[in-house]
Amino acid sequence: LAVGRISRDPSLDLGHRLDYVILQEECETPRALVRFVDFGKLSSAFIGPLNPGFCEVAAHLGKNWNKAIFSWMCINYKLDSTIHHNAFARTLPSPTQILLTIMKYFKWAHIGIIASSDDIWMYTAKESATALRNHGLPVGIVTSVHKGEKGIEDTWNKIKQVNNIKIILLCMHSALIGGQEQAALLTKALEMGLADGRYIFVPYDTLLYSLPYQNNSFSVFDNDSKLREAYDAVLTITLESGERTFYDAFREAKESGEIIRDLEATQVSPLFGTIYDAIYFVAMAMDSARRKRVRASGANIAEHTKNFSFPGFSHRIETDSHGKGLNNYVILDTDGHGNQLFPTHLLDMSSGSVLSLGQAIHFPNEVPPKPDSSCWFDPDVLCAEG
Repeated sequence: LAVGRISRDPSLDLGHRLDYVILQEECETPRALVRFVDFGKLSSAFIGPLNPGFCEVAAHLGKNWNKAIFSWMCINYKLDSTIHHNAFARTLPSPTQILLTIMKYFKWAHIGIIASSDDIWMYTAKESATALRNHGLPVGIVTSVHKGEKGIEDTWNKIKQVNNIKIILLCMHSALIGGQEQAALLTKALEMGLADGRYIFVPYDTLLYSLPYQNNSFSVFDNDSKLREAYDAVLTITLESGERTFYDAFREAKESGEIIRDLEATQVSPLFGTIYDAIYFVAMAMDSARRKRVRASGANIAEHTKNFSFPGFSHRIETDSHGKGLNNYVILDTDGHGNQLFPTHLLDMSSGSVLSLGQAIHFPNEVPPKPDSSCWFDPDVLCAEG
């Protein structure tokens, strides 16, 4: 869809015909890296990798091959150094930066991380912990979920042993788009009395796409009162929808005959929009480099991602003069009863500020977790006494 639209876009002058090849990434990190080394001859630029575990090595290879790497999934803060990684560019703001901004706003510094046992999520958890610790924040525990009910119970028992945790980051597929593991984890937290407001559960993967929340009800809550109750302790952070949601944009593309697969919008992960936007992002960078009459090398394409503004799949994509994404995010909350999510706060990425949208967060038992000392968020002050 993206490549077809790019080829018909009169505002783009790429000097090349853009085509794509889907490179199958192995699930296990070492094998994925070996496979990635073989991809060097197969394409001129890369969108990926999906596994944060080998992003840094992939970025080094990209620099060596002089081929740009565009990623929404890479977390490693070292990749933001243009001196060392000049062929790497982010197509979305860094997930860590979003988390940090929100943690600072609510003064919740202590965090625990639970990952699904898949390699991709375990490395997401590890890299997130490293990035947060690099900012001086206390990550109390990083663990993965063991299989079965007993495994989930053991995971929560481990979490309970760590003091002061306010936020629990869930690195796995969101329960709202079919993530069974997250649903089971949250339900068990409710049964064990841990969804009582002492913790705020934050799903990781909704940071990577625009979850449709306007006028949208989530059927996953309809026949599952336990999950609905547990989700009262969840704050969902996602890309702000534009005038249309992901589902609206997908239906429009289907009605125009551009998408011929017989799929309903609700059967498709909103990550579709993120991937579409990343492909358009590459085309915009190529166009920008060509207009400035520079050679379309990896470093030049990655360098020309500044001051963008173009229509993405369901919302505008914008970058600042450093090439950093300016997409706004929203915090979504349920009212503890219904099957809808409501935006309570807006994260304005241009100023790095969090703004209340006038709808209060509904905390379980109506009490938020106690704030941590503001010293955690001051880079010039050392926190003592916990």
